[in-house]
Amino acid sequence: MESSDRTTPIGGGRPTRAERDKSTAATVLAHPLRVRILEVLNERDMSPVEFCREGLAPADLEVAHVAYHFRELAKYGSLAVVEERVRRGSVEHVYRGLGRAFFNDREWNELDREERVKVSKTMVQGLVARIEGALLSDTFDSRETRHLTWIAMRLDEQGWSEMTTALAATFGEIEQIRSDAEARLDRDGDDGIASTCGILGFPSPVDSFRAPPPSD
Repeated sequence: MESSDRTTPIGGGRPTRAERDKSTAATVLAHPLRVRILEVLNERDMSPVEFCREGLAPADLEVAHVAYHFRELAKYGSLAVVEERVRRGSVEHVYRGLGRAFFNDREWNELDREERVKVSKTMVQGLVARIEGALLSDTFDSRETRHLTWIAMRLDEQGWSEMTTALAATFGEIEQIRSDAEARLDRDGDDGIASTCGILGFPSPVDSFRAPPPSD
């Protein structure tokens, strides 16, 4: 999990290297709600109350339960309190994201299948929500150079391995591009271009791809 380089948390600066390493553990992000919290709070500051009020948490979860996950992420250096609001005798804590939801191969393999399915659903829903938001706000096609491609394929084991290796390499390049761009924007004081990049590669249902009949 990389630092999102968002600054000025109350009670401390950036998380230490040890905290960032600890925050990538599968046990910290195994709950899909925590993945969703990180996705949202890396974009804007928010309190657990606001998170629930905006419908970002499951409707059957109480604010206290959501706040618990906020605190756990903060304990591992993934969130930090940036504001404290006194409301009717209580204190509402506003958090900021300090890390991105990311599993390496070892951490992903530590999750059981049910946990992987839950996390995958959460991440896909977050991506789809960003796509829908861009379409509705008419930013999706605001640049002629926007990229949108997908392809259905039949792969053998070697092809699957080559595809996933290529995707991992592409992700590494995109992460470097992101890091370099954020450094330049911070240096120049520019807002930058709000952007989303999604990379997917997954097994499809057998009947979703029909191979053409063999030619004579």
